[in-house]
Amino acid sequence: QKIALYSPYIWSATTIKNILLNEQYTGTYVMKKSVIKELGEKVIKRKEKDWIKIPNHHEAIIEKEIFEQVQKQLPHIKIKNRNHREYLLKGKVYCGYCHHNLDRRPKKSAVFICRNSEVDAAFPCHNLAILEKELEEIVFQMISKQIEMLKDTTQTDSIEIQTKQKIELQNQVKLHQQKKKIFYEEYIQEKITKEQYRKINLELTKELEPIQNKLEEINLQLQHSQSRNNLQNQIEKITENTPFFLTKELVGFFIDKIYVFKENRIEVKWKIEDFL
Repeated sequence: QKIALYSPYIWSATTIKNILLNEQYTGTYVMKKSVIKELGEKVIKRKEKDWIKIPNHHEAIIEKEIFEQVQKQLPHIKIKNRNHREYLLKGKVYCGYCHHNLDRRPKKSAVFICRNSEVDAAFPCHNLAILEKELEEIVFQMISKQIEMLKDTTQTDSIEIQTKQKIELQNQVKLHQQKKKIFYEEYIQEKITKEQYRKINLELTKELEPIQNKLEEINLQLQHSQSRNNLQNQIEKITENTPFFLTKELVGFFIDKIYVFKENRIEVKWKIEDFL
């Protein structure tokens, strides 16, 4: 008779080892094994010397001598690690309606479901479910499209053009500042009047303002182009020397959250939205 792989009635090697380590089967009551220092904080395990033990507290189901013999043998027993499948979308999948994390159910074909709405048919996400394999395929296609969008072959040319524009505008700013300095010195030397200096200085300031605004705009464009270029290099590094398929690294690099709706509709919150 076949037994379901994920049946709650199957004892794993870890479960059996925990039972063998449990001193309470010898009739000893054990307290204070863990502590919470402050409300809302994580539970902290205490060292065994800090536990409180009450011998002969209840009826034993195993003799103390046998328990101690087992403890001597346990360090020599190794539990073989299973080759667990890496869950590529772990911690990324959310309900598109109530925004709760979707629960992954490890059935024969793993499925993500909204556990928050299971008991209430009035919820818009009631019975919301999507197969893990289907979701991974959809996400992979979406990431592939983003990578294609980011592969802009003219990016290097854009950086070169913007750098040249920046240098040209910087030279114009420098030239106007030099002119201002020259006319100020002429005013100090009384070669021109105060009114003449003010008029010339005002004209130069008016000419300089749009140049500085353009320079600021070019600086922002150049920063964006350089960041985009760096992003392309990172993507190439992630995908080089390996077949292109969905990996934990790709998901972590591109995706912040995945929102799932009914009829397998997906919305993704990207980590790189500024470049899309």
